[in-house]
Amino acid sequence: MDTPRRTPPFIHAAYLVLLALVALLLRVLDLGLFITDDEANFWLWRSQVFLEALQRGDFAATAITTHPGVTTMWLGSVGILLRRALLEWGLVDSMPFPLLLALMRLPAVLVHTAGILLGYHLLRRILPAGVAMLAALLWAADPFAIAYSRLLHTDALLMTFATLSLLAALVYWQQRAHAGYLVLSAGCGALAVLSKSPGLVVLPMVGLITLWVTWEQTVSQRHTTTKYRSFALRVLRSSFIWGAVFALTVLLVWPATWAAPLRVYEVLRTGVEAEGAQPHMTGNFFLGQIDPAPGPLYYPAALALRTTPITLVGLVLLPLAWRWGELDATQRRTLVLLASYVLLFTLMMSFFPKKFNRYVVPVFPTLDVLAAVGIAGVLQSIRRRYLAPCPPTPTDGARGSRLSPIVQHHAPIAACLVAALAIANAFWWHPYHIAAFNQVLGGAQAGARVFSVGWGEGFEQVADWLNKRPDITGVTTASIMTTVFNPYLRHGAQATTPAGDELPAQTGYVVVYVYQAQGTVFPPFDQFYPQRRPLHTIAIHGVEYAWIYQVPPPMANQIAARFGSDDQPVTLTGYTIDTSAAQQGNLPIMVQWQAAAPPVQDYLLFVHLLDSSGQRVGQIDVPPAGPDRPTTTWLPGEYLTWQHPLPIPADLPAGEYWLALGLYDAATFARLPVDVAPPRDAPEAGGHALLLPVRIP
Repeated sequence: MDTPRRTPPFIHAAYLVLLALVALLLRVLDLGLFITDDEANFWLWRSQVFLEALQRGDFAATAITTHPGVTTMWLGSVGILLRRALLEWGLVDSMPFPLLLALMRLPAVLVHTAGILLGYHLLRRILPAGVAMLAALLWAADPFAIAYSRLLHTDALLMTFATLSLLAALVYWQQRAHAGYLVLSAGCGALAVLSKSPGLVVLPMVGLITLWVTWEQTVSQRHTTTKYRSFALRVLRSSFIWGAVFALTVLLVWPATWAAPLRVYEVLRTGVEAEGAQPHMTGNFFLGQIDPAPGPLYYPAALALRTTPITLVGLVLLPLAWRWGELDATQRRTLVLLASYVLLFTLMMSFFPKKFNRYVVPVFPTLDVLAAVGIAGVLQSIRRRYLAPCPPTPTDGARGSRLSPIVQHHAPIAACLVAALAIANAFWWHPYHIAAFNQVLGGAQAGARVFSVGWGEGFEQVADWLNKRPDITGVTTASIMTTVFNPYLRHGAQATTPAGDELPAQTGYVVVYVYQAQGTVFPPFDQFYPQRRPLHTIAIHGVEYAWIYQVPPPMANQIAARFGSDDQPVTLTGYTIDTSAAQQGNLPIMVQWQAAAPPVQDYLLFVHLLDSSGQRVGQIDVPPAGPDRPTTTWLPGEYLTWQHPLPIPADLPAGEYWLALGLYDAATFARLPVDVAPPRDAPEAGGHALLLPVRIP
């Protein structure tokens, strides 16, 4: 493969702009669309606690969580200060939750974007310019990396800082670059560990880079008696500088390490022993079944399914690029070291019983770099093969001379096409990159069959749909994930988690989430999923994420009277008759309807009050579910409850009466048949009417 060479400044500048736009836009657009469970339950308030501890000088109190998540809380604190500043400066009049969340996440997004640009600079020092461009673009447009770069969380920050630390180490030792790269590697390594404890993998990787490269540059290249001494001195000197910068960064960024070192030790020890060494408290799901502690196949499956088709193809081509490409010794060593990082990190994470596929997101920029080398190497091999001199023959004329420029021009076009496809793929998953799985291996549907999915995404769609329901502010909604749900419900609406096996009395809706469906659906949610038909279903990229069920208000009388044809029945499921106001000339009747399918035309409800002789003493003709919900707007399976006041004579004698009700076509006045026969002692009501006895006091 060609050695790194200088790119024309205008091309370099144009690519930097493109890379920055791709990296930033994919991470910042719709930034407050939904919130994840960990952010809602932990990182928002942890950032607040962290900031308050800093402001009052209680540095020991910055040891908050076992991750340790220090960089996450720093960036969350910056987001809080940004939010306060916008309000104080009058730049915004209010702070709706999506904007608040976007501001909390924005500092992390900017760090990730800057990290990609810095990563591109480092890649240009160790790879050819074109390969570095493609690698950085694949990193910027990787849906899995984007998904967690958009969150106020730990995994993506570990990803960015660990990747930069390794790349800077490769630049320093392999290129014998300025000591600033050594400082950069150590600082980013410390930030990786402060983001999440698995960042400790940076230490052995940097050690491996140091020993291998220094050995190659000293011992294997010299024939003097001082070569081993030179090797040892160089390793010790650089390791001391790296370690000192690492330690200093930890002390500066996490003040609890010097204010309360024993507390920090206990927090980190608890993280390893009580959390990492135990399966997740809410269980796990793998290969279509509940599996609290998935085995060694878990992360290899995650690596395969979470790649993009382009990255997967590049990784498949990498052995061919290794064999066919003209890689020099330094480039081959770089590939081995990068691959070693992927293997070491994956192996390390596999030892812990607590597994989620997001835990391996830190290696995905490295996979993208390896894939870029595979793609570029094979393209370059094909290009050089066909650019070889090929004299024309009597049978092909000048064909050989014409093929070379064609291939020469098509190779860069192919590379640009790969980049364009990567960007298009990233925007195709937007804004639900968190649901992205390799389309070649089955896409989102395959991912949902293999892994536990659902971290809060989709609840904003549930809220949006429920916010349009006219009764949403008069009832509560039952859900197990209220912290990611309530922020998106409109004022007056509320989601609660049932305390026991029964729904609260005011429950009007029940939401079952995909995370529940992949495990055990506990009471009272098991009364609905999968037994009942949902009123509405939320899907993301073809995968059903949430099922919304309606809980109808209880009626005094339950019934199942079907009106109309068998293929489009309208069912009266219950009714309540309030006779307390009869002496005031009013007989309120509450009816509850359900349609298997939306009626093709609007029907009217007739309600007649008949005495024992069949004489009509009261009558109304009204829309069955009220004036705002004509029957053609009914949803399949929806319960519609409405109270109709029936005027009656105020001096109506007490006694037994009959309520005749039914549906009819307003245009033809033809009544719909009902499947309940009238009682033998009921008066004649004109046919196709449901007759119900009622006693007027």
